Amino acid sequence: MKTKPSFIANKLSLAVVTAISAASLFTTLPAYSEETPAVDPGEDFPIEVIAVTGRLRTSASAAVEERREQPTVVDIMGADQISRTGDSDAAAALRRVTGLTLKDGKFIYVRGLGERYSSTSLNGAVVPSPDPTRNVVPLDMFPASIIESLSVQKASTASTPAAFGGGHVDIRTKSIPADFFFKVSLGGRYNTNDSDDTFTYNGGGDDWMGQDDGTRSMPNSINDVNNMYGGISPIDIVTGSNGTIDFAKAQEINRGLASDMYRDMTVFTESTDPGIRGNIAIGDRWDITDDIIFGAMSAVSYKKQAENYTKTEVELAGDADNVQIENSKDVMGTDSIVQMSGMLNLGLEIGYDHKIQTFSTYLRDTSDDVSVAIEETIDTISEPNALQVYDVAYEERNLISNQIQGNHFFEYLWDLEANWMYSNASSKRYAPNELSYTYNVLFDDANNMTSRNLNTQDAPKYVYSRLDDNTENYKFDLTLPFEFGMNVLKISGGYEYFERTRESYATRLGFDVGLSPTDPNGDILSTDFDNIFSDDNIANDTLDLELKDASTDTEDYIAAEMIDAGFVNLDIDFDDVWRFVAGVRYEDFRRVTLPLTPDGEISDEGGRYDMEDYAIAEDGWFPSMSLTWKSSDVSQWRFGASKTLVRPDLREVAPVRFQDPITGFDFFGNPELESSDIYNLDLRWEYYSEDGANLSVGGFYKDVDAPIEAIQRISEAGRQLKFYNAESGVIYGIETEFLHDLGFIGTEGGFWEDFFVAGNLTLSDSEIEILANGEIDPTNNKRRMTGHSEWVANMQFSYDSANESHSATLVYNVFGERIAYGGRGGLDDVYEQPFHSLDFTYSYLPTESFGVKFKVKNILGETTEYDQQDVVVYAKEPGTEFTLQFDYQY
Repeated sequence: MKTKPSFIANKLSLAVVTAISAASLFTTLPAYSEETPAVDPGEDFPIEVIAVTGRLRTSASAAVEERREQPTVVDIMGADQISRTGDSDAAAALRRVTGLTLKDGKFIYVRGLGERYSSTSLNGAVVPSPDPTRNVVPLDMFPASIIESLSVQKASTASTPAAFGGGHVDIRTKSIPADFFFKVSLGGRYNTNDSDDTFTYNGGGDDWMGQDDGTRSMPNSINDVNNMYGGISPIDIVTGSNGTIDFAKAQEINRGLASDMYRDMTVFTESTDPGIRGNIAIGDRWDITDDIIFGAMSAVSYKKQAENYTKTEVELAGDADNVQIENSKDVMGTDSIVQMSGMLNLGLEIGYDHKIQTFSTYLRDTSDDVSVAIEETIDTISEPNALQVYDVAYEERNLISNQIQGNHFFEYLWDLEANWMYSNASSKRYAPNELSYTYNVLFDDANNMTSRNLNTQDAPKYVYSRLDDNTENYKFDLTLPFEFGMNVLKISGGYEYFERTRESYATRLGFDVGLSPTDPNGDILSTDFDNIFSDDNIANDTLDLELKDASTDTEDYIAAEMIDAGFVNLDIDFDDVWRFVAGVRYEDFRRVTLPLTPDGEISDEGGRYDMEDYAIAEDGWFPSMSLTWKSSDVSQWRFGASKTLVRPDLREVAPVRFQDPITGFDFFGNPELESSDIYNLDLRWEYYSEDGANLSVGGFYKDVDAPIEAIQRISEAGRQLKFYNAESGVIYGIETEFLHDLGFIGTEGGFWEDFFVAGNLTLSDSEIEILANGEIDPTNNKRRMTGHSEWVANMQFSYDSANESHSATLVYNVFGERIAYGGRGGLDDVYEQPFHSLDFTYSYLPTESFGVKFKVKNILGETTEYDQQDVVVYAKEPGTEFTLQFDYQY
């Protein structure tokens, strides 16, 4: 029985300390870090900018100047470009970048690779994810209003983390303004699915602050009884009282615990309210003296909306020659979301040589997902009986990040540059009330429901869970330049430290009902949930009810990891024609992940694992180099090579169960996972015309040793997957992008010069080899990597009026099919199908202070769809969304 905080708080705290101490024992060498450095003024950082702001020529010339001076491949999207496309958050904006696709509106896939091969930082510092099922931070938590730019680095350097796969995303929040500004925006949202009614329950969907008031949380009485008697069942209470309480009284105490739980959970429908969103930002700077300037800016953002959806879930059995539908669900539901953010950034500039900044960011993302499904099993398909399944999943995700960083230039010390940063962050996922309950239902020939009774064989289940993740990250680097005639050599080096601790636990409780529909009071089971489990029915023992602890040994864990890293880098510029950058990074990595029993003790998984199986200690050297050749005034070539790796995530090495919130599949961690070494090659040609247009073509190759894949287990019923190392993997492809105005269509200064087109295309392929073992029997031993798309395309067609009052953008994005998970037992792999996203944004600026923006998202009404053996096994309809926003700025 898990009763955090009172029951196992001390044991968890002790275990976390134990994990950190155990991890520190693996420290054998001095060392250095793992996270992407912040972009520092004066530092040559690998940035490649395409920021289409207003007129084409202005943005393109800025892109030319940035690109020519950078040694490797990085894409940046600025705040103005995000505003142009009308994207409301970081995730939606990033899918416009070459080779990037979006998963579930939250997670970025770089170069067609899954989220495992991408990482995220905030202003150069790593922040923990508040989602325990994901390796990276859900990027939809970052509203566009607080973003200054988004950087996507696709090629590794010695100063960046060794844990580098397809790319690294750095979210840069807005910094100190040049002048006073004030901006306020207010908007609304309508979705075509809003014509359907919203699913909700009493107390659900109306939390304007996105914060539970304590109604949903597990009652303290359950903790108290568990601590007093060693359990909550009647037998535990009798035994724990040393016989002073008889069984009848113990049953009464147990039922009293059930009555303390929140039970007003009957699902009903109501009209859908229109979504609202708004943000306010203000900032200024003050000249304290001629050489000292202080600046500050703050922003808050709010969004509330109900997202109605329909989806289908199908589970297949058999093999390719005999496909059977084993289970199917038709689901209707509503996800009521509240997103809030706040940001406060401060800056101090001392002359031109010293700058200190602080960044404080708070994000809250609350989801209250309510759904009703009609489920049929292999025994009930084509029969009149079925299951009616109700699910309520309420969760709060919070992220708090505080950072301070400094950039310094010492002219009197041979032009020495020094940069440093310190950050601490914490994220929490709080799910105080996840409930599921089922009714047995009958339908007549006209598909009308004729009978409905609570399914007492599948007891209603409450889940209370929490994840706490805390990180600390600090680093510094020094750069010293040397000049040799027309040539410049820069030598840089630095150190970085990163630490993370995590606690994750869940408590499962079930209402075990002994009453049968055929009993004298059995008709109660045909009523709604809140009536069945009313105070009177529980107190009078009408239901023959027992509250049971359904917690398992495969959910709770604690973990800690530490990384020391250091790097040395050489940057040589030969006559502004050749540029050679080479360096090496050393990382010392330690991790301990400890599964817990329901009593808070460290589990050995039934004797399967020893303590040393839960600990990882590895270190290594990671070299990198890049060469840039400016072949002419308008073109250049780039070549890069590096060694990196991808480490398994905490959740993937913890031998515990967790559920994917998108598909509902169960996943299990594997302590035997190994890190995957990656050898990377990049080659790119870039062309810039004098009128601001540009074109680039590049190729990449990655050799992945022992890639990590989620594979379905043969011994388990249903879709239950576990993480394993494949034998080998490789991915390669080409990327191309372009930007050009359409002035060539007409005469100079004509109508078409107000239009421009931009686009990018990535074509790639991958292959991994997976061998069968005692737990897995994959249908295809050789296949593409999970999450990899063979092609990704983006196209943008934009208009800017000559007087800059009107702008419009039509954006198209699509990715090729990708494997969601591998098939087993002769069934083919499951493929996520292409999603053709077409969005339109129009902005009108009647004055310099006032603006109106209108956006239509998913114009084509596309559906997210997974296919297996030509059967749709998962589908979800997001609908078409319309937003209207009014802006005022001073």
